[in-house]
Amino acid sequence: MVRLLAATRLLLERRNFLLATTLASRALATTSSQLQLRPGEATSDDEKTIYFVRHAEGYHNKGERELPNWKSDNLGLDPKYRDARLTPAGVAQSQQLNADLRKRSVPPPELVVVSTLSRTIQTAQTGFKDLPGWPTTFVGTELCRERISVHECDHRRTLTDLRKDFPFVDFALVKDEDDVLWTARKENEPSEMAATLCYERADEFLNWLKNRPERNIAVVAHWVFLKHMFTAHAADPALATNFRNAELRTAALFRGSGKVEL
Repeated sequence: MVRLLAATRLLLERRNFLLATTLASRALATTSSQLQLRPGEATSDDEKTIYFVRHAEGYHNKGERELPNWKSDNLGLDPKYRDARLTPAGVAQSQQLNADLRKRSVPPPELVVVSTLSRTIQTAQTGFKDLPGWPTTFVGTELCRERISVHECDHRRTLTDLRKDFPFVDFALVKDEDDVLWTARKENEPSEMAATLCYERADEFLNWLKNRPERNIAVVAHWVFLKHMFTAHAADPALATNFRNAELRTAALFRGSGKVEL
């Protein structure tokens, strides 16, 4: 029975991946950069190694898990969850990430990229703390923030507040003091989990990474954004499976045929 359930789950994940890939292909029909991702490290000079990390547990994750009326009462729209920070469990997950990286002796990246939402920065701050050879200054960008919809956890704070709380992050790429994108750009059509504008932003982000001079880069981002990116650009469906909080996946970024190999 356990094997049957596991096989059924794998079939459902593959079906969902195929469906999402079809939607992603349509969304990127005119904008695809033909950049692809595969599990593992770069194997040639024209490839890059990217360490993708999903942020550790935030208070919105805790609320969704523990409150039975989270969805029915739209509790995620409550302003108290704006730019949700890490829970104590999330801090512990980040500390475990740090311990795991020390055990695995992961080759240090030349750059750490974080989104403009606090939970990714906190995850990087603790998860990458005092790792030999790792950067101590991080670069923040709007390109890898969570899919922009209506959930307050994804509503960033002012640039002034972020710079005050995280002085070790270089926010030079962030041009607006207030969260202009929150009101000007909603990435929820045709659906929150398959949004055309989010696919386009993920494509833009990968192009930005590819054009950077660094060959090894760490990225701390968000599950729904990463889901869009991997669905549209993963050469292996395994990359698009659900990310756990504070999970790290290594991928090689390369320029491929523009078609996801299934």
